[in-house]
Amino acid sequence: MTGYRWTTDKPAAAGWYWYRGLAHEADPFIVQVDTLGQFQWPDGGYQEVTLAKGEWAGPIQEPEGA
Repeated sequence: MTGYRWTTDKPAAAGWYWYRGLAHEADPFIVQVDTLGQFQWPDGGYQEVTLAKGEWAGPIQEPEGA
């Protein structure tokens, strides 16, 4: 399994990532970054990755096998 590190570097490619706010005010959660560079918040709103103020880890690799 791949180890992930938190970074403020924003995702440059589409995929699934861990995200957490800079103040760590909430538990980290998984978001899907689309090909347009947007992701969806848990409340259903969308935001551009470039505007998000937080830390990222990933992309998350899919498990092998079935």
